[in-house]
Amino acid sequence: MNLNVKSKPAINPSRGQENVSEQYTFNFSYQAAVNALGQKALSGTELSNLFQDTVNLVSQILQIKYTRVWQVLSDSNSLRKVASVGENFSESEPQDIDIKTHQQVNQLLENTQPIINLNTSNHQLNEFAIPSPPDSVTGLSVLIPGESKPLGFLEVYATESRDFTADDVHFLQSITHVLATAIQRKRSEALVQTQSQVLEQVAFGVNLYEIFNNLCILLEQELPGAYCSILVVDEDKKRLRGGAAPTLPAEFAKGVDGLMIGEFCGSCGTAAYRGDAVFANDIATDPLWKDFRDFALSYNIKACWSSPFTSQNGEVLGTFAISHKFPCHPTPHHLEILKTATHIASIATETYRAAIALQRANSELEAKVAERTSELRKTLVELQNTQAQLVHSEKMSSLGQMVAGVAHEINNPISFIAGNLEYANQYIDDLLDLVAVYQEQYPQVNPTIASKMKAIDLDYLREDLPHLIASMKSGSERITEIVLGLRNFSRLDEANMKSVNIHEGIDNTLMILNHQMELPNPLPDIQIVKEYGQLPKVSCYANQLNQVFMNILNNAIYALKENLEAGNSTNKMPTIHIKTSVVDDKKVLVSIKDNGIGMKPDVLEHIFDPFFTTKPVGQGTGLGLSISYQIVIEKHQGKLSCISELGEGTEFHIEIPIQISHQEQ
Repeated sequence: MNLNVKSKPAINPSRGQENVSEQYTFNFSYQAAVNALGQKALSGTELSNLFQDTVNLVSQILQIKYTRVWQVLSDSNSLRKVASVGENFSESEPQDIDIKTHQQVNQLLENTQPIINLNTSNHQLNEFAIPSPPDSVTGLSVLIPGESKPLGFLEVYATESRDFTADDVHFLQSITHVLATAIQRKRSEALVQTQSQVLEQVAFGVNLYEIFNNLCILLEQELPGAYCSILVVDEDKKRLRGGAAPTLPAEFAKGVDGLMIGEFCGSCGTAAYRGDAVFANDIATDPLWKDFRDFALSYNIKACWSSPFTSQNGEVLGTFAISHKFPCHPTPHHLEILKTATHIASIATETYRAAIALQRANSELEAKVAERTSELRKTLVELQNTQAQLVHSEKMSSLGQMVAGVAHEINNPISFIAGNLEYANQYIDDLLDLVAVYQEQYPQVNPTIASKMKAIDLDYLREDLPHLIASMKSGSERITEIVLGLRNFSRLDEANMKSVNIHEGIDNTLMILNHQMELPNPLPDIQIVKEYGQLPKVSCYANQLNQVFMNILNNAIYALKENLEAGNSTNKMPTIHIKTSVVDDKKVLVSIKDNGIGMKPDVLEHIFDPFFTTKPVGQGTGLGLSISYQIVIEKHQGKLSCISELGEGTEFHIEIPIQISHQEQ
């Protein structure tokens, strides 16, 4: 039969009690056992550990085989076994029971019978909704009271017939009051700890969706049996997207991702639309779920409470929801959790948005700074190139003017000499003929004339004088060629663009640099090896192209001299090899290669940079190759490249089209 035993007032644990060992023994008094459990509860131990310590303690004190603790889940309609002794038990496999399936359980949890005595003699153990251990004979269930609703109950079972005394019941009620106090305190503390822990993650910049997930997990620990989830408003503000749903059935969470915002769009869609909390206590009958009812019920989701979280200006950012497997009504604790969760979610979302906005602003600023820096760098390079061009153009202009002036000054007298040599030769021939006539007509010469003829060696003079005139004529012709070469190099008397013989430009440049190739003893002179191909005339800026030849040849001569003076010749004859050829019938290729020491990769990388030079101060400006690069690339739409390896010499390739597609404007 059922026995309703009146109990003594519960004994509250005191902080002043002595520390009691965790290894409880059966000879402890009831009071000491309650005090020991109270001390453990006050120490802040986890509820799962406290529940297990409770069943161990009760079994030892009452000398009983089976003890269980059942906790009412968040929906108030189901129970979960949270601790057990005397039987196999795994927390990873919750044993949930519907409390509405039996009147006795309802009576216990509705506090109409806070203590139920069960006995096999009247089949009460078999009739009780919660299965008892198989060999149990007598049992006792004691309510764990809550402020408004019970929190669960404590069960004890004996394997023999036993009458539980009033002290036994009083002891068990004291134990349940300790558990009730611990559960309620943990609820209050856990909410504060959850808020503190999540806000700390916000402060440290943890990813928003990771924060949402952690928030749901922490709150589900305070709402056993409940599902916590978060949906966020998308950019178009028309749908809700998945934010976090750590324990919701995966297919259900996937199905609500993309939920429309509007009336009759379930709890979350409606809450986001209204900007206010929505409580669907029974989805099976709630009109807000009419279009999604079957979907939710198919995943055993029967109640859902959703509250929107908003920005400081009232904009809805998303929703936080609590779902259950049974129809149920929210408690004050649920409302407090909803309020706290939406507050934290608002802070996390706005902080995340502010961080993203700041990051975007920084990125835009960095992009603008990079763009402006690039523009300034480009402008600086253009200024340097312009400066280099001006300096080099002035230098080459001065050189050209000087060469042209020298050529002009030499040209006048040499033209006079060359023009009169023919007359001089004719006059001399006439005089020699006259002398021959005198000798024929007056074979007998007087002693004075004979003495003079002997003194001047008339026969040798007559023989050598034509050779002398011929030598003078050859010299004047060579000087005329040199003057023409100087004029061709300077090109001051020609238009900007003209079809010219590339070989003439190379030869004229070599003629001007010829004196630099003659080295003092014991150094060998620099040798020039030409391998000219059959080239058509090339349309080019001849004066500027001659500058390119001069710059590259100058560098080759300098490299060879430096190598010889450093004693690195290794018995190789210093040589510059010049080769020309036609490429694809559209371009000419000029290769200028020396057998010097070559260049390191880091030097080769910068040789065309303005003002970059490896020569000592005062011997190089770093402009020659930079200007040459611009002349070939920009002026002639060609290519200028360099191939060099340390110890293998250096080779420049000058490639320009035979006919430039457009002329300089």
